[in-house]
Amino acid sequence: MRTIFLLSILAVIVFLQINGEKIPVNEGAIEDGIFYREVGRNFLYDMEEGGYNLVQLTRILPFALLNLSFSAFHIVKDNEGLRNGMIIWQVIYLALAVYWYFRIAKKLRLRNSVLSLGFVLLFANYAWLKSIWYHPFSPDLLAFALGMGQVNYFLRYEKFKLGMLSVIGTFVSPLLLISGLLMLFLPGDKLPEYEGERPKSSFPLLIALLLPLALAVLGWGLWNWGTESLGEQLLHVFSLLAIAFLVVGIAVQNPIDWEKAIPQLKKRTRTDRLSKGIMGFSGILLVLVMLSGDNTGLGVFRLLRESGQGVFRHPGDFLLETCLHWGIAVLFTGLFMHRFLEELGKLGWAVCFTLLLGLLLIPFFKSAALAALVPLWVVILLKALKRYHWNNKDLILTSILAIGISLAWLPLNSAQLREWMASGGGNLKSLEIQKWALHFATLISTPVYLILLLILSLITWFLYYRKKQYARRGVLG
Repeated sequence: MRTIFLLSILAVIVFLQINGEKIPVNEGAIEDGIFYREVGRNFLYDMEEGGYNLVQLTRILPFALLNLSFSAFHIVKDNEGLRNGMIIWQVIYLALAVYWYFRIAKKLRLRNSVLSLGFVLLFANYAWLKSIWYHPFSPDLLAFALGMGQVNYFLRYEKFKLGMLSVIGTFVSPLLLISGLLMLFLPGDKLPEYEGERPKSSFPLLIALLLPLALAVLGWGLWNWGTESLGEQLLHVFSLLAIAFLVVGIAVQNPIDWEKAIPQLKKRTRTDRLSKGIMGFSGILLVLVMLSGDNTGLGVFRLLRESGQGVFRHPGDFLLETCLHWGIAVLFTGLFMHRFLEELGKLGWAVCFTLLLGLLLIPFFKSAALAALVPLWVVILLKALKRYHWNNKDLILTSILAIGISLAWLPLNSAQLREWMASGGGNLKSLEIQKWALHFATLISTPVYLILLLILSLITWFLYYRKKQYARRGVLG
């Protein structure tokens, strides 16, 4: 009954969003979405003529399926038809993600309350309640669904299914290939934890010092921070200091004994398995290169330069963007960091490396691009939260907060936003434009950033107070 209720609520919201707003320019597409729509229109022709470059190939599968389905049924590939067809495919991907989530819940033997909580954490967010229906030309929902499938097969280590899903995922998100190979070929032994009092270590302080310094060198040397105003440069400095505090904060909560874990990795890693993983990755990369067309515009230096444009504009802005996009799961991760890291260590080195990669990429890519890793992150969080008792009042409160943070209820379209998207001009600090731009750390204005930071801080304090209440009542272990 509870499952039917959750699915019904999700279905109603999705139905309303499908029939609601869409991108107000270019007949419902913008930026990369325009390219993806053309893939849906001309995939077979383009593959025969010139193909796509290496980066485009790793995101192309959802739109190739759109093209093939239209061609198979001889449907006219006009812009409105392609948008409607893409929405239908996105609904299928959402259903696939939901199916695999319930399979995961069954394997983890989650109580109904924790199952409901996980459903809220995974699906009650801006990504799936608003963004994907507002701009459906995106590979992110399929990446999310396949990531859910990877976690499902990893929990019981079904190697063949995990491997096949990872190969298919190569054409949806490169993160699916990397995470799949790590799960297949790195040891899954539980990492050792500290026994008794944890010894003091200067290593976290060293990382907290070196990481901001390295980013500062890149910022002023490669990303042209020196050409910006003094106020903007000061904000960059504060952003780098915030990263140092973030590193120290995570280190304080860390229960894993890395001095013992690293020798364990060396001991448990089998050379033959590692060689197979490297050969598999090299083989798949070779196939991608052979399938790709003109790659002259690609390069490591160019990628490094472009990925740093607009980053670290405000302290912790990438975390704010992640929270607005993926919802209340970010706040729960911070509040239950110690238990989260405990569960992370129990799943072994493959999961540690996968989420570390995601953590390193968060500041440099849009939050939506990390959709493939979100299921793994939230399932680990659920394993940590299932120790706690969640009553109906807690679930209702969490659901309300999740939908509130998602901002799916906030209308986006306006004449000013349409003009800005069409021309790229206009006042980006306008409130009408900021209702859309606040979801991107590179576009959010300072006043809106401060307001959202205050609101999320108050919500975090409220959730922390609730957590302390549980502890005082002895409900939590």
